Amino acid sequence: MSLNDLIYHEPCGFTRFDISVWNPGRSWLSDSELTTVSEALGHPVRQIMAHY
Repeated sequence: MSLNDLIYHEPCGFTRFDISVWNPGRSWLSDSELTTVSEALGHPVRQIMAHY
């Protein structure tokens, strides 16, 4: 089975690198904030909330 065939219940991702924000005191980034990050990196980004 490939990873593309799995059914995920939350947004998931496999990356070569990540940007982590620990204890930000808030929830998800807004669409405009994600756009700003994408433009700064020059690549589309995807937000995934980690649960440990």
